[in-house]
Parts: sequence; C-alpha cells; structure tokens
Amino acid sequence: MLKSILIAAALSTCSVAAQAQTPPAANPAADATKFVTTIMDKFNGGDIKAWLSAQADDTLIVDEFGPHTWTGAGSAQRWLDAYGKDSQANGITQPRVDYGKPLQATSDGTTAYIVLPTTYRFMQKGMKMAEPSSMTFVVKRDGKDWKITSWTYSAAGAPAPEK
Repeated sequence: MLKSILIAAALSTCSVAAQAQTPPAANPAADATKFVTTIMDKFNGGDIKAWLSAQADDTLIVDEFGPHTWTGAGSAQRWLDAYGKDSQANGITQPRVDYGKPLQATSDGTTAYIVLPTTYRFMQKGMKMAEPSSMTFVVKRDGKDWKITSWTYSAAGAPAPEK
C-alpha cells in the first residue's frame, strides 16, 4: 500500500513538473493586437491591398469625415475612396497613423476588441500636422486568421502643426 502511494505521489510530481514546462496557451488578445498593428504598419507603408484584404467584406467603419459611416459590401473600398477625396480636397498628403500600447485588448479567442491610442500625422499644404486620436477595432477569426469587422477613428483634438 505504501509503495502504491509513493508511486502515485511520484507520478503526480512528474505530471506537475511536465505541466510547468509546457508553454502557456497563446494569448488571443495579443495575437489579435499584433494582427491589427501589422495591418496598420502595412497601411502606413502604402500596402493598400493588404489593408483591404484584412477587412471583412461588410466592415462597419466610423470616421471623422463625411459621410462618417461605411457599412455593407465593399465598405472598406468605399471608405478608402472617400478618404482619398477628402484628402485631396483638404490638401492632405503623406498620411500615417502611429499607435501606442493598447489601452484595451480583450479576446475570447474568436473575437477581439482592441483600443489603440493613435496620432494621425500628415502633410497639409506643405505643413506637418498631427492629430491626437484613438482607434477601436473589432476583429473576428476567419479560420486561423483574423478579419477586421469594425473600426472607429476618434479624434481627441483638432489637428495642429507638428514641431
């Protein structure tokens, strides 16, 4: 009997040690955040094809310029077209959105909600400008990959000349 207890205790100890050496499960919120920031980097680098392909076909988009919301089939392309027209009308070139550490990132492994502090930087009629802001993303797993199903840009103040 004592031998059985000792064997069971030894097996239990080995099992606990093996579990301690097993790496923790992947963090889906961190994975989703990496997906979003990678796509933002690609957008900043001019890879519009990657930006568009990361969006669900019916992504809900809310942004500060009219018509302010885009939804339904092809919404990301329609937003991009409207952004181009707005930029041209306002003399905006060289746009980029810089981001910081997430203010919030949660995920259940299937969907994720990510809020990033951002700064929209651009040239306006030859002057460097910056606009403090945040972006909120909702992403959903599409097989093993993520897709953006919703994103919102929220300005935290007016654009100002950047020093």
